[in-house]
Amino acid sequence: METANRVRKASVSVATKVLEYDPQPSMWVASGAAIAHAPNLTELREGDTGGDNIQFDAHGHSKRDARPAELQRQATLRRESSFATHLTKTPSEPSQAVLGSPETPPKEPWLKAIGYGLKAFWKFFLTPTGFLITIYGLNVVAWGAMLFFLLLKAAPAMNHPDNGDADSSPRKIWIEITSQILNALFCLTAWGLAPWRFRDLFWVAQWRFSPSKTRSHAAIKRLAARNESWFRMREEEYEAKETFHGTRAPPTASWKLDFVVWMMVLNTLFQVGMAFFMWHWNRIDRPSWGTGTFIGLGCGVSLLAGVMTWWEGRKVKIIEGPKIKIAEQAEAA
Repeated sequence: METANRVRKASVSVATKVLEYDPQPSMWVASGAAIAHAPNLTELREGDTGGDNIQFDAHGHSKRDARPAELQRQATLRRESSFATHLTKTPSEPSQAVLGSPETPPKEPWLKAIGYGLKAFWKFFLTPTGFLITIYGLNVVAWGAMLFFLLLKAAPAMNHPDNGDADSSPRKIWIEITSQILNALFCLTAWGLAPWRFRDLFWVAQWRFSPSKTRSHAAIKRLAARNESWFRMREEEYEAKETFHGTRAPPTASWKLDFVVWMMVLNTLFQVGMAFFMWHWNRIDRPSWGTGTFIGLGCGVSLLAGVMTWWEGRKVKIIEGPKIKIAEQAEAA
């Protein structure tokens, strides 16, 4: 009995830890958030606040070690020290540089900025989410392109007999192989992430319909933390949080959070329909309208969620700037 209780407690503990982990809800949402928070050309050319100082967190979102004011202050001190040394060597030459701090930091040359961009991508690729987005995305694009060209009959060697329209043709066989690989890739995210998607839906239900204000508030705080790359609650509902630009983005419309959560749940359900058509019938008897309908619906809802995440995340980054490593700043202080 004691052994059984230990096993039960261990299994409950593992399940709790798994559900408390917050992977990105889909490849499209992860990509949208990563693109929204990616360093732009201006940041790549800013040697003090961007450039080689660009880093990424585990979700592939850009971050910095400190706020711009601190980084610029350090750069100003270095410049003033350099100017002071120059004046010591040539006291007869006046200089206005040491009289005030430069308001606009110098821009790095474009060639150096390109190098910073390549370094930034490599840092992004080495993050868990960045690695998965890159590998998964390349597979979807590669197999999707192959299916597209097969449908266009772009490989003449496969178009026999009957110009590739016969069921025995290599073209039809490879269309089936490619379609099944793409279906497996879509199942990987739609079903693999289903526990967290339905957990988020449970939190939405608690937030919207729980009679307890405490539970409702706890649910929205969990959802906001889960989607902090693009969603903002009201200012008074947050603990003090420092941002890179020193400003905080305005609250996000609450319906947008419902929208993204429901799109992820619908993606999982539509993928069930897609898999049923792909696995219940063979390639000859399968109704083409079924696969076309469910792949369109499944990809469509996931894409809509990704676009929403990108759009709102972009607005947050413009106002707040990239993330900063507050914990490390506190330790340094």
